[in-house]
Amino acid sequence: MTDPVSEWILKASQLKDPIVEIADKAETLHIKINWLLLGCALQQSISLSDLRFFLLELQKEIKDVAELPAPAENLILNTISKCGLKKWSLAPQVAGIIWSVGRFARIRENRLDLWATRHSPSDLWRECSEIYYMGKNSALRPKILLFLHRLISLSPVGAGVLPPLPNSAGARRWLIKTKVYDPDENPKEKLKTVNSLYKELSPKNPVLACHALQFFAEPLDEDTFFCQQISPCNSCLVSEYCVSAI
Repeated sequence: MTDPVSEWILKASQLKDPIVEIADKAETLHIKINWLLLGCALQQSISLSDLRFFLLELQKEIKDVAELPAPAENLILNTISKCGLKKWSLAPQVAGIIWSVGRFARIRENRLDLWATRHSPSDLWRECSEIYYMGKNSALRPKILLFLHRLISLSPVGAGVLPPLPNSAGARRWLIKTKVYDPDENPKEKLKTVNSLYKELSPKNPVLACHALQFFAEPLDEDTFFCQQISPCNSCLVSEYCVSAI
């Protein structure tokens, strides 16, 4: 690993995860975890920036996704429209996902903080599959991987080994640029490949590389990227790896 890459990984790892950032705005730990779970459940076919914006707008209307009465479908659809996300492939399912996340928390007495500390990562991973569109049909359940690894930034979890680090669009872009990405690999092989990448880029702490790479060439808006918060493109330490390098 070259020094410029090491330096970039270290700087990018200090950026705040947008989904954790939104969740952290809630008043109490258990509500924070509810929002975190919802953000992970909705992270499909959408940029981090658009998802962050949607969750921010939703928080203006909803204090806790687990509170009753459940948010009206029209409120959710109006928020989707306000955020310019009508073409989001997940849009028709968002109301159902919000209801499902709320129900999941209510069944656990709306204390997912206690639930997390009393269960092993494998138990948490298995139980989260109850949530609508959380990956029940996927053996790897990538949204649950995202949730578990984000969760430990907010709350301790029960004893046990955490699952592999999650994949991200940024990590995939890095692998494509370095010609390591193989689209014909099955999902399990791709997860193994990306975890090898994290270990290569940050041998002592692969979590840093996992966190950092989610920002790699990740759109912030139409003209900018999250990683430009580290440095402009013309002085970027890893511009040679970037699919959007000028």
